[in-house]
Amino acid sequence: MLEILFATAIFCFVTNVPIGYALGVASVAALFFTGNSAQLMLIPQRIVGSMNSFPLLAIIYFMIAGAVMELGGVSKRIINFASALVGHIIGGVASASIISCAIFAAISGSTPATAAAVGSITIPEMIKRKYPADYASAVVASSACLGVIIPPSITMVVFATTCNVSVGRTLIGGIIPGIILAAMLCVTNYFFCRHARYEVEAKKSNKDVLIAFKEAIWALIMPVIILGGIMTGIFTPTESAAVAIFYGLFVGFFVYKELTFKNLPTLFYKAALNSAMIMLLIGCSGPFGYIMTTNKVPQLVANFLLGISTNYFVIYSIVLVIFLILGTFMETASIIMLTVPILYPIMTAIGADMVHFAVVGTISLAIGMATPPVGISLFATCGISKVTMGEISKKIWPFLIVMTLGLFLFMAIPSIVTVLPNAAFAK
Repeated sequence: MLEILFATAIFCFVTNVPIGYALGVASVAALFFTGNSAQLMLIPQRIVGSMNSFPLLAIIYFMIAGAVMELGGVSKRIINFASALVGHIIGGVASASIISCAIFAAISGSTPATAAAVGSITIPEMIKRKYPADYASAVVASSACLGVIIPPSITMVVFATTCNVSVGRTLIGGIIPGIILAAMLCVTNYFFCRHARYEVEAKKSNKDVLIAFKEAIWALIMPVIILGGIMTGIFTPTESAAVAIFYGLFVGFFVYKELTFKNLPTLFYKAALNSAMIMLLIGCSGPFGYIMTTNKVPQLVANFLLGISTNYFVIYSIVLVIFLILGTFMETASIIMLTVPILYPIMTAIGADMVHFAVVGTISLAIGMATPPVGISLFATCGISKVTMGEISKKIWPFLIVMTLGLFLFMAIPSIVTVLPNAAFAK
């Protein structure tokens, strides 16, 4: 059965069949051609069972909230405020891009949305100030990865749901690592720009900073509402996503007044399409994972890895390297659905904290989003700056190396991730 399952899946991958469909077709083929066609009723049951989860509603809601913020004028105010704060330092415009991505990440929960919303404004500004287009693109592509690290994060919701751990604890666990990674990217940018001697803006007056802050205040309140509500228990992560939608609509229509009723059909269509793609993948992964589990694939993989070493850090490092490699050519939700059900028993066996694993695993997948050859963040920024993948790839490696060092720092010191969730959800 496993031979047919994996052979069919690989054939579908090679022939560019969407991964969600590939998993479903492989599951049907494995049951049908091995004489288990009577069990084909398991397919729809497992598909429905995989999607029938209240926390997964957060994916749809955060997709809508991110689209609302992207079209509602939020990104422009955030970028103006970040530029007023740090625009005068060496590499200030690029640092403002990084900070803007970090702030917008706390609103959108999506790397492509962060790259598009911030990059469409900051990349032309950096090019205007004589930053090379490939470097400007690399800065945004790497910092846009914060979109799935700093909560809310659609990827973390999928990861936590697959691991069967608290979505709220997982989301909160991404706050400190996200801030640290943003700071590391800013430092890397500072030294690069200092060596290249890029143009520096004049320092803004305190009055200008205050004006930029006032214009951005409605956008800056959004993360406070989402994270504050989750941490205080006022609402669940799913409910916080619904609150974010209504808040975003209010700000877009009545405060910034850049959202119109003409935007809504496009907005909801885009959010529905992206949500449907993820939910299809989650649904079709159900029967695929069931077949692997009943054929003891997780146990076989666990025995293989534990046969290499039983050391906590060695096994954890191997798992993260697997994520980093897969992230270079696969979409994150696909990787989670295919690998986490197999890796979960291994991480449990070595005594890993599952919230920590969900956060650190998400970070490793986020790095993959900016890693050639198929990083989705690279494609988003290349489309804005019109540079080639080869050009941006040469400039992004310092940022990827720094983020990878941060990843293994968080793995080695779990308390960086777990301290906030433990404090926020302490009984």
